[in-house]
Amino acid sequence: MPCRAAAPSGRRVFSRFLAVPAACAVLAAASCGAAAPPAAQIRVSGGTATIALSPGEGTFNWIFPLVPFASSYLANITFSAYLMWRPLYWFGSPGHVGLNQAESLADPAVITARGGQTTATITLKPYRWSDGRPVTSRDVQFWFNLLKAEKANWWDYVPGEFPDNVTALTILSPSRFSLTFTGTYSAAWLYNELGQLIPLPQQSWDKTTATGPAGSYDQSPAGARAVYAFLLAQNHNTAAYASNPLWQVVDGPWRLHRYAPATGDATYTRNTAYSGPATGSLTAITIDSYASDTAEFDTLLSDGGITYGYVPFDDAAQVTRARADGYTTQPWPAWGDTWTSLNCANPATGPVFGQLYIRQAMQHLINQAAYITSFLQGYGYPGYGPVPLQPASAFVSPQEKRNPYPYNPAQATALLSAHGWRVVRDGTDTCARPGTGPHQCGAGIAAGAKLAFTLQYATGTLATTQQAAALQSAFRQAGITLTLSGAPFAAVVGDDVPCAKPGCWQMIYYGQGWYFTPAYDEPDGSAIFATHAPSNGASYSDPHADALIAKLPSGGVPALYAYQDYLAKQLPVLWMPQVDYQISAVSDTLRGAYPQDPLSNIYPENWYYVK
Repeated sequence: MPCRAAAPSGRRVFSRFLAVPAACAVLAAASCGAAAPPAAQIRVSGGTATIALSPGEGTFNWIFPLVPFASSYLANITFSAYLMWRPLYWFGSPGHVGLNQAESLADPAVITARGGQTTATITLKPYRWSDGRPVTSRDVQFWFNLLKAEKANWWDYVPGEFPDNVTALTILSPSRFSLTFTGTYSAAWLYNELGQLIPLPQQSWDKTTATGPAGSYDQSPAGARAVYAFLLAQNHNTAAYASNPLWQVVDGPWRLHRYAPATGDATYTRNTAYSGPATGSLTAITIDSYASDTAEFDTLLSDGGITYGYVPFDDAAQVTRARADGYTTQPWPAWGDTWTSLNCANPATGPVFGQLYIRQAMQHLINQAAYITSFLQGYGYPGYGPVPLQPASAFVSPQEKRNPYPYNPAQATALLSAHGWRVVRDGTDTCARPGTGPHQCGAGIAAGAKLAFTLQYATGTLATTQQAAALQSAFRQAGITLTLSGAPFAAVVGDDVPCAKPGCWQMIYYGQGWYFTPAYDEPDGSAIFATHAPSNGASYSDPHADALIAKLPSGGVPALYAYQDYLAKQLPVLWMPQVDYQISAVSDTLRGAYPQDPLSNIYPENWYYVK
């Protein structure tokens, strides 16, 4: 099936910039295992932990929980919003994927389906806001009304899905409400929709001016838009993040205490009114961003005050040095896929990337095992399709566990030759047999067309730079010329949007792809690979893939297997190795940080110091 160019949506769309799964399943303990923590010591009450963010996590610069695509960084979600405002349903836990009932603000939904509709009836747990008021059904409705009015500004929005697929939100009591959806959903899969609910303090935020009283403005579409405009203006006032009373009303375990707009560094203090589980005793956490892995590692080794940092992958050999300096190191597993994007909408590259045999040839030139060994220092595993292979789960089909396109330069060359290309090893291939026949170059490819592309890649992480260079070298074996263009992570990610003009990007690799968190715990590809999907920056479009994606909500595991098996072979992107989120380095005096959450969440409310 061809990779056809989908018409641009006119919106800026981004992939999720979240974490990565563990390598210990494929490595010996000596290379990947954690150092044993020191013996138990006396627990200390209080203290501040400092967390270091890598360049790939972005910079905290958006506080309003209704985050748009362009700001959907870990720094703005996992390391800020979720510390202060909890989603109704929480996914992930230390060492596990899946729904976490203990951390959720509501009991499991009661799901009924009849007459082509599905209803979820939800009972809230007795949570309270930091101002002492209860978290109510009205707070959920407030979020939902804002989301409906400004859905295009919600980074998780997929046209036709949440909130488009909700016909009614009915408040049954202050602690009970229901949502009615169009279509039939399996009980488990519906959490991909319910996971997008984030209660907000309606009694404090339902305003249109800073000095006016809170009301019920959100109850009309125009009023909801006015409230959103007000909150957006407050959000843009970054200098007031820590002092604005709006942002101090939270239901999460932490509240913002100090913020530096120039760097995005922030300090949070414990919300003593937090209603959820918390077993630690820290009184504050500081989260600092770093411009490069080198800067972070230099600070870590210089006793610069980092409590929870990381060892860069290109410095993995120095984990013993970090341990000697008083850190316990472990890979941080996470759940996601990594790939190289191919711009199907670019007038020059679209017809070429639209040929499955070309995508197959390219995939045959990617030596994932060698990249993992040489560039990731063993901290990774291969990716063969749209569902992560690790952590092990029932979501992965038996077929996707096998690589359909193993590294094979000879096979890549044979595919190109068989389809009318004059292959020039270490040169540039040209189309010698134009046309649409089975042994011709394909539709839209003219005689003399060249297999030459620009690959944009993210700088700042050595492993990403090394992999880009390796792609360039490997592709040359089959006469495919890649011109490398490096730029900072944010700039490359910013380019990964639909672009159909001459001169648009052609290939992009920023060392990450999509991570199934937050909100999308089940590996649903509708936001990534469906035609016009919000995070389909490459404009991939395949009617059969769309049909398979449409069956996911109600089709259960068989539908998921059919979807992933098809896309694993169709190559909407070039699958790349999945790396661990990071090699975490946690101070030997800090407890509660291990094991880590594969869905990239942190739980500093459970951390404490010992002496």
